[in-house]
Amino acid sequence: MSYSMRRKNVVSELNLMVAGNSGLGKTSFIRTLYGTLKLRTSPGGLRNKASVSNLGSAATTSASGSGDITPDNRSTSPNNISQNGIGTKANGTKDSAGYATGTLERTLNSFEALFEIEEGHEKINLTLVDTPGFVGSDDVIDAHCDEILAYLEYQFDLTLAEERKVRRNPKATDNQIHACIYFIDQASHRPGLSDADIRILKRLGTRVNLIPVIARGDTLTRAQTKRLKQAILKDAADNQIQFFQFLSPKLAKRLLAQQQGGDLDQYHSHSRKRHSRNGPGDDEEAEEVGDDDESEEDDEDEDDWDPEVLEEKAHLQSLAPFTVIAQEEDGTDLRDEKGRRIQGREFPWGVLDCLNSQHCDLNGLRSALLSSHRQELKEITYGYFYEKYRTEKLLARTKSQHIAYQQQQQLYQQRQRNGSTGGVTPTGSTLKNKESLLSVGSSAAIAGPWEE
Repeated sequence: MSYSMRRKNVVSELNLMVAGNSGLGKTSFIRTLYGTLKLRTSPGGLRNKASVSNLGSAATTSASGSGDITPDNRSTSPNNISQNGIGTKANGTKDSAGYATGTLERTLNSFEALFEIEEGHEKINLTLVDTPGFVGSDDVIDAHCDEILAYLEYQFDLTLAEERKVRRNPKATDNQIHACIYFIDQASHRPGLSDADIRILKRLGTRVNLIPVIARGDTLTRAQTKRLKQAILKDAADNQIQFFQFLSPKLAKRLLAQQQGGDLDQYHSHSRKRHSRNGPGDDEEAEEVGDDDESEEDDEDEDDWDPEVLEEKAHLQSLAPFTVIAQEEDGTDLRDEKGRRIQGREFPWGVLDCLNSQHCDLNGLRSALLSSHRQELKEITYGYFYEKYRTEKLLARTKSQHIAYQQQQQLYQQRQRNGSTGGVTPTGSTLKNKESLLSVGSSAAIAGPWEE
């Protein structure tokens, strides 16, 4: 089979979650996004992941610290905090397409919908995770956040369990959530993030890429939208909340150099030569040859040097937080002035098109998720968030073993003083566990996804 034929058969996984306060249109967003997808299979053949048990067992497994995860207790959906044990959405018997097109209902339990789609001649298995909205007291909201975090960590546990196998499954599914689309209420008591938003985002941001969106953008003027976006970004910066960067600081420098007429081609050529010779032990040599910028590892894709790509990334960065507008909830057939069918909302003054960039940012967000930044979202999820979680888990396990060793040693010494060891002696393996704590700890510091 030729390389082109193999590439044609490659299927990419993309897993997205929506979260935010109750009543902000998260499910309506999923339904609107569904209307823009090109399905590869008939709707009746789509797999509904919500038909299996959800986070009741996952939270228990994650809390126990056990890495022994088997398909029998594999969970896929976070459990609603008001329910005890296993539960699925009330309409969980519907398939994914039915969920996206049927009667709109309040989300009481989480639901995962899988859509097998094509985007730009690429095959994608797109999973959209709909979660119940945050509502209630601070304690209730925190408990709800705990459930979502347990779900995110359980997906990491699945990857960790697969990597420990002697024989790994070549067809293993990527269950990790690559981005959380967080809905912000623009009708808050003040522009920007609420106290609950800040608390939730700071916690979720330790486990997943955060993409902020402003709900119900059709109620805002352009001036109001601009002020709200600025307030949200300021609140995020003041509270050390890191949103996903569509234009990384390194690429921003390149774009600035390009706009200032710098010799970008010469810089690009030098970096490619340096990157091609970099290997184990070459970092020090690179630092001696070039300045600080040139000594950094060039880990961006070659296409990132394309001026059009840089401009696109800069445009998407300028849109964040994205304003989104969902289509009519009753499935009304809307037409524009040329008679073309559109996804939108009808007002007394005219028709609003959800995919018109003059009306909202939904089309730009869709393009970033499914095309331009899909691979980057996946790479950061695995290379940063998963590795950070894996390191934390290994440190916790090693620390636990070290504590057990110390307790065993104290018991041995106490019994020695009493004239009897009782058969208790510290073993060499426990001593090695103590030493391994230091070796793991040395690699515990992981740089952030956009730190240079």
